[in-house]
This record gives sequence, C-alpha cells and structure tokens, in this order.
Amino acid sequence: MTDPRWGEAFSTAFAQLTALWPDKVAIGAAVSGLCALMETDVALAYICFGALTADMTARVAVCCKRNRPLCRGLKRALPRYVCYLVFIVMAWAAQVAFQRGLHVGLPIVDIMLAYLILTDMASIIGHLHYLGVPVPPVLKWLVFGGREQLKRKAREAAGRERR
Repeated sequence: MTDPRWGEAFSTAFAQLTALWPDKVAIGAAVSGLCALMETDVALAYICFGALTADMTARVAVCCKRNRPLCRGLKRALPRYVCYLVFIVMAWAAQVAFQRGLHVGLPIVDIMLAYLILTDMASIIGHLHYLGVPVPPVLKWLVFGGREQLKRKAREAAGRERR
C-alpha cells in the first residue's frame, strides 16, 4: 500500500483555494451587492443557485443512467440559470412596483427564491429516487408539502393585496 501523502494533498488543495480567493471575494461582493439592491436575503440567493447546480448534476446523472447523451442533459439544465435570473428580475420589478405604486412592502423576490429552491429540491428528490437512492418519506413530504404551502400563501397574499 502506498502512502497517500495527506499533508501534501491538504497543502496543495489549500494553495489552490487561496489562489482563487480574490476572484471568489469579488463574485461574493457582486452577489451581495445585487441582493442588497433587490432587498433580498443573500443566503436565499446562494441556496437557490446551489440547489439549481445540484439539480443540474442530478439531471446529468440520470441522463448517464438512461444511456442518453450528456449534452441532452446539459441542454435542458443550463438554460435554467438564465430563466431563474429572468424570474428573479421580474419578481424584483414587481416588488419595486408594489413599493412605489401602492407603498406596500412585499418580499416578492424572497418568495420567488423560496419557490425556486423548493422546486429544485423536489426535482432533486425525483432524480435521486430514479437513481435508486433511498429518500426518506418525511423529506419527500417536507419538500412537496412546503412547495404547496408556499403556493397557497402566495395566493392568499395576492388575494389580500387586491382588496
């Protein structure tokens, strides 16, 4: 058995991570600035795009299991980043319109991000189930039930604002 040289592996990984530090700080500052502009939670934005990336990875794994081309999975997954950004910008425009027109502060962007997160989690659970990964029933209930509850709350909030 050969020595894996753990110390050397950790120092190499640390050096690679620190080499990218300025770029990561710049990207993090840009995301935080956009979230501050949109008056939304930064953590929700990171969770949303993290869940989208996990969903894309699971989608590609399903394509591999089905012996379908990898490009087909990426073709369906990559445009979702652009669509999510469009949805978030539209939610932000609606939020600004409510604030300026009706002087009502609704967290529309946060609601949209939460909905997108729950949608991705439901998709990830579906992909994992297809791949044969055991998914606890309580997790299925939380994700699918949470998405339905979020839809219901959004409908109730929209109904109250119209009156």
